[in-house]
Order: sequence, then C-alpha cells, then structure tokens
Amino acid sequence: MTEVSLNTQSLTSWLFSPIAKTIFLTAIVAVTFFSEQDMTMSLTENFVADIEDQESWAEGGNSLRRIVFLGCAAVGMFSLLLARGKTFRLNPPIALIAIYLLWAGASATWSIDPGTTVRRYSLVLCCAIGCFGFCKLIDVKDAVFAAVLVSLGYLALGIVAEVVFGTFRPHLGDYRFAGSMHPNIQAANLAMGSIAAYTMARVKPKFKLVFYGIFGLLFLFLLLTKCRSATAAVPVSLGLIWVASQPVRNIVLGLFAGFWIVSFACLICLVSDYNPIAENSEVLLLGRGEETGSSLTGRLPLWQDLSEYISVRPWKGYGFKAFWNPRHISDIALSQEWVISEAHSSYVDTTLQLGIVGTLLMSMTAGTIFFYSAITYRKTKQPGYLFLVGGIAFCIVRGFTESGLNGASPITAFLFLALTAHSWIGNKISTDNEHTLQ
Repeated sequence: MTEVSLNTQSLTSWLFSPIAKTIFLTAIVAVTFFSEQDMTMSLTENFVADIEDQESWAEGGNSLRRIVFLGCAAVGMFSLLLARGKTFRLNPPIALIAIYLLWAGASATWSIDPGTTVRRYSLVLCCAIGCFGFCKLIDVKDAVFAAVLVSLGYLALGIVAEVVFGTFRPHLGDYRFAGSMHPNIQAANLAMGSIAAYTMARVKPKFKLVFYGIFGLLFLFLLLTKCRSATAAVPVSLGLIWVASQPVRNIVLGLFAGFWIVSFACLICLVSDYNPIAENSEVLLLGRGEETGSSLTGRLPLWQDLSEYISVRPWKGYGFKAFWNPRHISDIALSQEWVISEAHSSYVDTTLQLGIVGTLLMSMTAGTIFFYSAITYRKTKQPGYLFLVGGIAFCIVRGFTESGLNGASPITAFLFLALTAHSWIGNKISTDNEHTLQ
C-alpha cells in the first residue's frame, strides 16, 4: 500500500510539475491552431488560394476546428474546477477585453450573417475560456516558454513540409519561407517565438545563450518569410522591451544619444549627397521591391474600396467575422483584380466587423495592455510583463498592414495566457538572478 501511495504521489507531482504543465499547454495551443496548417502551402502559386476555395471557407468554415476549440474550452473549465486556493484579480486590460468580447457577441443582433458571427465568435470565446481556466494551473513563465516551443514546432513542421516537396530553396532570390502556412502568418508565428525567447533569456539567465540562439534561429527564418510588417515590428518590440526594463536615467541618455547619432548621420548624408533609403531600398524591402509602390502592395486601393463599405455601417459594422462572405469576396476580387478575404489591416478589418466602436475598444485594449504591463514591470520586475510589452507592441505595429489582432491566433492566445496568469494570485515568476534585469 505504501509503495502504491508513493507511486501515486510521484505521478501526481510529475503531472503538476512545471515542465509537464508547459508541455501540456504547448500541445493544447499547437493542436487548437493546427487547422491553420497547410502542408502544401509552399506549392501554391503566390501563396494565395483561388476564389472558389476562399468563398467555400467563408461559407462553411472548418468543422474539425470547432471541435478542437470546444475541447480547449473543456480543458479550461476542468482546470477551473481542479485548481484550488487561487483568487482571480481583475485588472484594467482584462476588463477591457471582456467589454470588447461583449460588443463582439452583441454584434450577432445586427450582423448581416448571424450564423457566421455566432459560429466564429464561439471559437474566440472557447479559446478565451480555455486560456482563462488553464492559467489557474500555470505560472507566467510556463506560458512564455510554451510560446517558444509552439513557434519552434511550427517552424520544424514547415521546414519538413518544404524539404519533402522540394521547395526549401533559401538560396534563390525570390524565395519566401512559408512552410505549412502563408508566409505572413508564418512570420507572426516566428515573431511570437522570437519575442518569447528574448523574454525567456531574462527569465532564465543561466540559459540565456540557449534562448538567444533560439531567438537568432527564429529571426533568421522570419527574415526568410520576407514579410516586411512583421520583420520591422520585431525590432520595435525589442526596443520597447529594452526601454521598459531600463532606469529612467538610461532611457533619457539613450534618447539623447540616439538623437545626436541620427542627426550626425543625416548631416553626413546631406553633405555627401547620399540617399541611404534609395541606395538600400532592395534590402529594406527584403528583396520584394518589384511588388512595392505607392500603393503599399495594393493595400491603399483596397482600403479605399473598403472605406465605401464602412461608410454604409460606420458605427456598428457588419457583424463579427461576417463581412468577408462569398459575395463581398467576389465583388472586391473583381474590383481589385486579386483574390482577397481580409483587409490586410487589423484596424480596417475590425471597423468592417464591429464598426468604429469596436475599433476604439480594440485600440484602447491594446494600448492599456502595453502601458499597464510596462508600468507594472517597473514596479514588480517580473519578466513576464516584458513579454506582454513586446508582444502587444508587435501586434499594434503589425496591425496597421496585417489582419489578426481582433481574433484568435497563437500570438493573441499566448498574450491572453500571460496576462491572465498574472491575474491569478500566486502566479508570479521570479528570475534565477533578478539583478540581471537592472
């Protein structure tokens, strides 16, 4: 009996150990969003599905994906019942997220397609419930480390897919790494992992060389996606993480030094009649200069076209995830002369779905998460808040030219996980050496 009791206790201890919880969380998120994977993506011309496929997606969605999201919600509910002794503390960002979700749910009452709105809203709600509940069992560092593992897992899957189909050709000038998803989505996945790995180097200074190595690997493949918005947003995010972690004196000195360095460089360029932007445009555009003009790769004409739809329903929009129906996809594809099923801007997409009110709520939520996390980090020195600072900064910057901020995705899920884990009293992380953060 004693041996059985010891074995049961050992098994229970392992199941609730940090590494086991991290592995389980990694598996949940990876499986939940696995439906976004397309192993043949690298074979698709220009990585764009034809109009029939996009219209079919708009009509029906993915039944398996709905089942997986329901399973995610079930795990969250079970975690709420299983975990004991922790109290939830509401903070301003989570309160705003709740208000945004309520507005999105209410949009079913005025949606042009209530069925689609309810169906897709339920997926976001299931994801939120799953994250909220499971956070009662984990620490913030578990969520950040899981973000690294999911990013590495999707990267490995993508490399295998391209090697199998013979499309892994990084030596070619027009190559874009896609793997098992569109390069722009892959870029967001790699950026999430990069920011998480950079944060983990601060959480676990003893292993910082390992995490910096992972950061370098993920950022290298991010460059290979040639996604300009995500690639540019990562340095901005890391810069803001640095600012948030520095004393005020260092920030002021850094700003003055940066100002004089930039001013001196501009003076040299003027005297020498050298235009660094024109001379290095191909590098700055990641080798995609032929696709770029004053129209931001077709985005400005698209946004101009979509503004006419916004003017019809400016305040409440067409309903959560309801605008991109087969008719609108067909009409806009005919008008723009390319197949499109998103606005290529989180802010434009949200205005189409939830109106100006919804966009204001989303923007306020993102801004509040950023400032709340930065201020709270300076008070507590908990590195998990740096992941929130960098992650939400990435989403804000990338959101200007890419969609995704207003829905469920791996990066928004991990941000919500980290934010919620901080809100369960007792889920606080410390570093191996807090003095490294000073």
